[in-house]
Amino acid sequence: MTLLDHSTTSRTATTSRTATTQAAPEELEVAWRLADTDFWVASYNGYFGGTIDRNGDHFYVRDTFAQYLGDFGDLVAAQLHLERHLGRLLFTKLSDLP
Repeated sequence: MTLLDHSTTSRTATTSRTATTQAAPEELEVAWRLADTDFWVASYNGYFGGTIDRNGDHFYVRDTFAQYLGDFGDLVAAQLHLERHLGRLLFTKLSDLP
């Protein structure tokens, strides 16, 4: 029987805005929770941010909209990728999108 540590960890990801009018980076605090064995859930400001699912040596990342973002070799790389992705989604002005 495996006991899960359901503690929450958080990290502040600094993400640069893509808007040319603001050069100062914004901070995004992402909280990570081990929801089940090999399954992590991200949240930011109380909102669902995405998941990381470990299968063997692979960490599969999905964002807020369940969009597949990639396969990573370690948990930290997967977390950083999702945090950067969330920063781009949140700090990009609609007028800057294609």
